[in-house]
Amino acid sequence: MLCYYEYMTTYKLICGGDGYKPYGAAEQMMYCQDREVLIEGGSETGKTLACCWKIHLCAIKYPGSQLAMVRKVNNSMYGTVLKTFARVVKEAVEVGTVKVYGGEKPEMYLYDNGSTIWVGGMDNPDKILSSERDLIYYNQAEESNVDEWEKLVTRTTGRSAIMPYTQLIADANPAGSKHHLMERRVSGRLTWLHSVHKDNPTIYNRDGTLTAYGIKALDDLASMTGIRRKRLFEGLWVTAEGAVYDIFDYTVHVQERPDSEMVEWYLSIDEGYTNPAVITMIGMDSDKRAHIAREWYHTGKLQSEIIQVTKDWTLEKNVRTVIVDEAAAGLIADLRNNGIPAFGAKGKVLDGIHLVQDALKVQGDGKPRLTISKTCVNGINEFESYIWKPGKDEPVKDNDHELDAVRYYYTHITGGVGETKIYVFGGNNA
Repeated sequence: MLCYYEYMTTYKLICGGDGYKPYGAAEQMMYCQDREVLIEGGSETGKTLACCWKIHLCAIKYPGSQLAMVRKVNNSMYGTVLKTFARVVKEAVEVGTVKVYGGEKPEMYLYDNGSTIWVGGMDNPDKILSSERDLIYYNQAEESNVDEWEKLVTRTTGRSAIMPYTQLIADANPAGSKHHLMERRVSGRLTWLHSVHKDNPTIYNRDGTLTAYGIKALDDLASMTGIRRKRLFEGLWVTAEGAVYDIFDYTVHVQERPDSEMVEWYLSIDEGYTNPAVITMIGMDSDKRAHIAREWYHTGKLQSEIIQVTKDWTLEKNVRTVIVDEAAAGLIADLRNNGIPAFGAKGKVLDGIHLVQDALKVQGDGKPRLTISKTCVNGINEFESYIWKPGKDEPVKDNDHELDAVRYYYTHITGGVGETKIYVFGGNNA
């Protein structure tokens, strides 16, 4: 393997650039050839820039290599990681050694040495993952779930590889203490590189003093409170202090249960557009225990798409009850007009929280009455992040989108009193 500075020489010969000097965890990642590598840390530690440079330099060094840059949702890439990548390849594009296809929404970067970097989201991965890749970069991997990560691993096995090593790299802001990436680290499969603010030369000068930008950036981060401060400023993978669902235990409540155990299926929806719209699929077994089996969790989605997904899932599982916040009267009406058995959920927020808390309690048989699939990464993160307002019996209105849907489910099926009831579409409850 060429040393890092020969990488830079290669870049300068091709693009005439001044290069990029990584520090700390960013430099470790540049040299690392391990199968799976995560660079994680607080906001503004230079993680994304380092990953963008690595994938660019690999495309330059290994002619004909096939690489990919992905995020959970494709549309979220354009104003974030691809803006950073555009700065990295700016001179290469200007001199014509890299061509961008897709206009303002790039789909691929084609290098004149035959290398290609594909771009896409895990919400539609067919094109970017249609064949083996030499290197894949997952941006904001705290958004990922186990299935997505393992699918990417299967696309970097080394079959038909151009590079002498194949790799899945990722960057991430810290999330909950029981995130699936933490489990992968403990298993030894994931190389874990912790980045700090001193790694970022736009924050700190090499003599250890803060830059002008660094003073402002760190002041903004330090002013955060609660779980955001711990994760984005301190760089800690922690569950929120003062968590509403402090009884939630990843090792107890995150389980996989076969569909065959369920005797009834429900969908529960939290309406959103700027905030995430959420559809949860919840199964109930013969003992009336609930299992959150699937989630659909997206921003910027039109109501027509929410209705279509709801309709598809309703038909797939023969769902007899779809539960929606009663305040979303328009959505309820549109669902019913499409033949979907939609009901409005009533009840106070605090009462619904108490119902969910009761369901999370481990019973005499050693099992809780509510579990969640490990694939529902957003729901798990919300369980670990939803907190009370300091000194108040009221939650902070954040990290609650899927949890609101779960609350609607319990409020509806119990009538708000903790006893499971049956609702029939077209009956007295319609």
